[in-house]
Amino acid sequence: MPEKERPIKEKIKLAIDTYNKYAKIYAEHTANKLLQFQLAKFVSLLPSKGKVLDAGCGCGRDSAYLKEDGLYIISVDISPALIKEAKLNNVNVVKEDLLKIKYNAEFDGIWCMATLADIPKKDSVKLIKNFNNALKDFGIIYIAVKEGEGEHLIEKELYDNSPRFYALYKKEELEKLITDNGFAIISSVQSNDSGTNWVEIFAKKV
Repeated sequence: MPEKERPIKEKIKLAIDTYNKYAKIYAEHTANKLLQFQLAKFVSLLPSKGKVLDAGCGCGRDSAYLKEDGLYIISVDISPALIKEAKLNNVNVVKEDLLKIKYNAEFDGIWCMATLADIPKKDSVKLIKNFNNALKDFGIIYIAVKEGEGEHLIEKELYDNSPRFYALYKKEELEKLITDNGFAIISSVQSNDSGTNWVEIFAKKV
């Protein structure tokens, strides 16, 4: 492994270790933060009983909502501890690295809430291309990330100041990443949740 890649690899490992260590706290903290408007819009753009990939499902909160709406959900995550929490929500989860998925034209939609922030920017094009390959023609994707610039290790008191890696995006940066890799934007907005700024995009495979 090239030495220049090692720091990023180590940061990702730290982030996964933090998810594993504090999965229960994370699940409890996010359980009531349901994105009902975004989820309802996502469902409205999909065919009835469509097939959806929840890419980085975490504790399974959004997978459970989508399942209740009659969609067929494939939920994936890389953290064993978060997978355990998701199963408590009656969500069936597959342990997978999204950078290595091999799905081909299988899904009507992909829900990617915050997961892009866990991926080093040097790998972001590969991730978006994987998503494009996984979608059927004209499939829908929802991507949300925290707004900002660059890559950071951020410590939060909630998780005993254990470090988490974040890749942050400006709105124009995220739009370009998506449109350069086979998608047309349906809507792109900036939002705020409890003092945290987000960029949220709905897009269609073209």
